[in-house]
Amino acid sequence: MSFTDEYATLPDYIIGITDRIWEKRGIGLIRRWYSEDCVMHTAFGDSAGVNLVVSGTEETLHAFPDRRLLGEDVIYSGGAAGNGYSSHRIISTMHHRGDGSFGPPTGRPLWARTVADCLIRDGIIVEEWLVRDQAAIALQVGVDPAAWGRQRAEVLAVEDGALPDPDALPDAPLVLDDSAGGQVAATMLRIWNEADLAVIATAYDPAVNLHLPCNRPAFGHAGADAWVLSYLAAFPDARLSIENIITRTDPGQPVRVALRWRIAGTHSGRGAFGPASGARVHIPGISHLELVGGKIVREFVLIDELAIWTAIGLRLG
Repeated sequence: MSFTDEYATLPDYIIGITDRIWEKRGIGLIRRWYSEDCVMHTAFGDSAGVNLVVSGTEETLHAFPDRRLLGEDVIYSGGAAGNGYSSHRIISTMHHRGDGSFGPPTGRPLWARTVADCLIRDGIIVEEWLVRDQAAIALQVGVDPAAWGRQRAEVLAVEDGALPDPDALPDAPLVLDDSAGGQVAATMLRIWNEADLAVIATAYDPAVNLHLPCNRPAFGHAGADAWVLSYLAAFPDARLSIENIITRTDPGQPVRVALRWRIAGTHSGRGAFGPASGARVHIPGISHLELVGGKIVREFVLIDELAIWTAIGLRLG
């Protein structure tokens, strides 16, 4: 059974509509494939309504008119009769050629990753969780992420806006099973909620390849340890909650896991984000992991660090 009349599988659908909306400029087709009251979740808050999805796409293409969306992977569950859940990892290549949230055009070439998780019902996207590595974009166009966050905080203060509630984590944690995804989720909970970094040596391959926020690479157990410590040092009371898990075991590929998660914490230490500010921070993220022989050999971590810098800017005033 095909996923829809036009697309044989859920990955075909996700990659196909992305190409037709972005690459082929069928922006109005968003209204065909997104529900009228679709909900969009980002690190800067939630919004509802397809018109906001359309306007957001138009603004992005104004600033980056040659933006290409190169699909790296679609990790999904379901996939029958137009229903399912997808986690789509994308590399975007582009030039900064229009005015927008990153200031006047610089003409600079850049690239950044995005992961979009979509809930699809009857061939229509009804809810999406979008995490873009916007700090990577800022750095490549010559904008300091901390300064960007302070400026955004000033706008939010004037507009009486607010970032998501840092304490709004789910009351009932997701029940973990014995799948590879459940085991990876349990590892993340130990690392973040118990500061048990020793588990890195048992869960990760010694040659693990990490793709981190701001386009930063890291390698091996030492690379994973250093990155986690940079966050735990900044947010020593961090509490992580897993919101969604997908495990794929497709022939000819490593086991692939997509995790959607959130961290709440207080910026009370000096780590990845400079001197402690006391800001309460809400960090939504999505991770894609690949496992061979039960060990994590590759991990992609998507976090919008501009939202963290904005929360710090709101605290500092």
